[in-house]
Amino acid sequence: MKIILLFITLMLSHATLVLSNNVQVTNTKLVSQNTVDDFVMVQFDISWQNSWRLAGGPANWDAAWIFVKFRVGPGPWTHAFLHNSGHVTCEGLTTSSGLLQPALAFNPTTNPATGVFLFRSEPGTGDVNCQQVKLRWNYGVNLLGDNTQVDIKVFAIEHVYVPSGPFMVGSGGDENGALYTYPTLTNPYVVNSEAAIPVGQTNGNLYYQSFGFSGDQQGPIPTAYPKGTLAYYAMKYEISQLGYIEFLNTLTRTQQATRVRTNISGTSISNRFVMSNTSTPNYRNGVSCRSVIPASPAPVEFASDLDNNSVENGVMDGQYIVCNYLTWTDLTAYLDWASLRPMSELEFEKCARGPVTPLPNEYVWGNHTLNLIQNVSNGQTASEIPSTSYANCTGAPYNNPTRCGMFARANNDRSTSGAGFYGIMDLAGNVLERGVTIGFPEGRSYTGIHGNGTLAADGNTDVTSWPGFQSLGAYVRGGAFLGNPTEFRTSDRAFTAMINPTTYLIGGRGVRTAP
Repeated sequence: MKIILLFITLMLSHATLVLSNNVQVTNTKLVSQNTVDDFVMVQFDISWQNSWRLAGGPANWDAAWIFVKFRVGPGPWTHAFLHNSGHVTCEGLTTSSGLLQPALAFNPTTNPATGVFLFRSEPGTGDVNCQQVKLRWNYGVNLLGDNTQVDIKVFAIEHVYVPSGPFMVGSGGDENGALYTYPTLTNPYVVNSEAAIPVGQTNGNLYYQSFGFSGDQQGPIPTAYPKGTLAYYAMKYEISQLGYIEFLNTLTRTQQATRVRTNISGTSISNRFVMSNTSTPNYRNGVSCRSVIPASPAPVEFASDLDNNSVENGVMDGQYIVCNYLTWTDLTAYLDWASLRPMSELEFEKCARGPVTPLPNEYVWGNHTLNLIQNVSNGQTASEIPSTSYANCTGAPYNNPTRCGMFARANNDRSTSGAGFYGIMDLAGNVLERGVTIGFPEGRSYTGIHGNGTLAADGNTDVTSWPGFQSLGAYVRGGAFLGNPTEFRTSDRAFTAMINPTTYLIGGRGVRTAP
């Protein structure tokens, strides 16, 4: 019988792959090959903590977005195309295949599934620990023969389901550049469909005051721009340093060179902390390579070394700290690679506020209570927490980024966890988040196309319809650890458009239109 020979590649010399705060994938293998229909089942175990599905209130759930990469010999890592059905999971869980473009019918060649969401099938809470999940990989669509030898990696990123429905943008407060219903500054605007939104100084239109980079006050916002009234999934946490490292370690040397700041063209590296381009860690970014690296075109192996002792991926190496120093093109490359997409700024406000009527000048956790972190305990580890139990946001005087989701502690409510309405973490503070603005034509032309899992040869996204490198289409929102606390307010739009600076203040997360 013909079989695919599998060589398991363990990530970062560990038997566990962690791409988010606590999701773990282990025991990956290929089983049950079908050489007639050219598919095989990708089998693995998966676990994560504090899962939920709510019947009331937000009526939502958390999920793991799971996707697969493979490599033939020393060749590049390639995205695996999955089927839209035939997957196997545990009792109490279900899967929903994420088609390349959900608005189109499944076609294994032109519109395959690029991943699946795994989540609870019934209301409940608790940890997930599921053995022998099986995903149907249509390897024939990836143009592989029955006897091809492959390495394979399974990735999982925690997400939160944001239900469909109307919501309000703007709070009726005095946030910089906040959205409102013209002509009344204190009247939020109701987004109730995906229809085009008129913008301008006509009664009932969406409008905003000009402030900094808030926008050109023009419109309309086209129908195709993602408004947030359709259901979507948002990453539960901002991209972590480990998440970015795993991304880098699947790229070619040329692609890697584009996605880090240090010059890695040679074999000797002085500034081995590659995101800050420094010889020692800067602003708690420990993404690094060794001082001696292989000659090109061999790819570089990246790791975490925040304690700067040259012993990589140790317990004190900061893998779970949010990844800062991300440019817009870093973020779009990561999202394309993961078959996600950038978040629109209307989706950002829904993530924070949900469907409830806003309080003027509210923070993303729905009230006016702001308790900034003073310091951390268990610093740089997977269990890093605030040094004081009442902190709910990362900002001054700590002046550094912190672990993703650090404020989501036992018995905390939304306000004390600093969470958005649906349970999405760190929407304010920590790092500024990039997405797509309504404030300029380059942003308004965004149609919400998903990444296809494949990058251009130079390491940039190949999704040409996303705002580009020098575009005014990319916003930053949510404030950062060195920002003004007014920027932590949901509706603050002081820096709605920024092009592509490299700064220690910026990170990001992605979303995906729900299947």
